[in-house]
Amino acid sequence: MGADGTSNTDRVYLDYTQNALDRAYDQSQWAPNMPDMIKTWSERGEECRKHSDYSEHAYGLDTRERVDVFDASGQILHFHIHGGAWRGQSKEGCSFLAPAMQSINVPFIVPEFGLLPHQRMPEVFAQIARALVWTYETFVATGRAKEIVISGHSSGAHMAALLASHDFGKTVPLSALRAVLCLSGSYDLAPVLLSARRNYIDLTPQEQRTLSPIERIGETRLPLHLFFGEAESPEFIRQSRAYAAALAKDGKLAACVQVPGANHFEMADQLASLDTPAGSWLRTLITMPHSASDLPPQFTSQPTRVIA
Repeated sequence: MGADGTSNTDRVYLDYTQNALDRAYDQSQWAPNMPDMIKTWSERGEECRKHSDYSEHAYGLDTRERVDVFDASGQILHFHIHGGAWRGQSKEGCSFLAPAMQSINVPFIVPEFGLLPHQRMPEVFAQIARALVWTYETFVATGRAKEIVISGHSSGAHMAALLASHDFGKTVPLSALRAVLCLSGSYDLAPVLLSARRNYIDLTPQEQRTLSPIERIGETRLPLHLFFGEAESPEFIRQSRAYAAALAKDGKLAACVQVPGANHFEMADQLASLDTPAGSWLRTLITMPHSASDLPPQFTSQPTRVIA
C-alpha cells in the first residue's frame, strides 16, 4: 500500500492510478483559463489574417493540407505546429503569433493537417513532413530564405520533435533546419495510450515506438530546445524532463527550461511576445549566428540548461 492509500495493483503507470493518469492528460484540469485563451487566440488571429502579408496555400491534395503564410523579407523562417491533443485546434488559432514574427521581419508559416480520430497519427505526421518540404521548396530552395526554425506546442511539440529525427533524404537538407523548439509536449506515447486519450488514438505497438520521440534519440539529427511551464500537469513536466535527460545523455539537448508560473496554454501564448522566456528564446534561435558546423556533436551556440 502506497502513502496515498493505493495499492500497487491500482497503479497503471508509475505512481498513477487510472483516474490520476487520465487527469494528468486532461489540460482543462490544470489550466482554468484554457477556454478564454483559445477564444482570445481566435479573435486576435482573425484580425491578423486581414493584413496584406497573409495568404493560404495548398501543400498537398487533401483539403486539410493547407498552410497559412505571413510573409516577410527576412532570411530565417519560423514554421510552427499547432497543438490540440492531436484532435483539435487549427492553424487559424496560431495567427495571433504573426505580429511578433513580423516585428523582427520573419516569415511565419503554420500548416494544417488531419485530426484524430478521423486520420491516424502516422498519416498526420506524414502531412506535417510534407508541409515542411513545401516550405523548404517554396522559400529556401528558391533563395527567398536561408533556413527554417521549427516550433510546436503540446501535440505540435511532439510532431516537431519527430521532425528532428526524420530522414528527409535530399528533399530537405539538414543544413536548412536551424533549430527545433518544443513547448509542453508529450514525447513518450506509452503513458498517453494508457490514459483516457487511448479512446481516440489508434496505434499498433510498433507505431507507438516509432512515433515516440524518446524512442528515437539515436535518429535525432538536430539538438532540441525544450520548454515547459511550472504550472503544467505533473505528467507533462515529467515528460519534458525525461526526454531532456535522454537527449542530454546522447549530446542532443540544447536546452531544457522550466518557465515559472506558466500553465500549458500560457506557454503557447508566450510566443506572441518576444520579451517572455519562450518568446525571447525563439528570437535568439532566429537571430543567432549559425552554420552547418553547429550541428551535433559540435553544437555549442546555446547553453544547455537542464531543470532537475
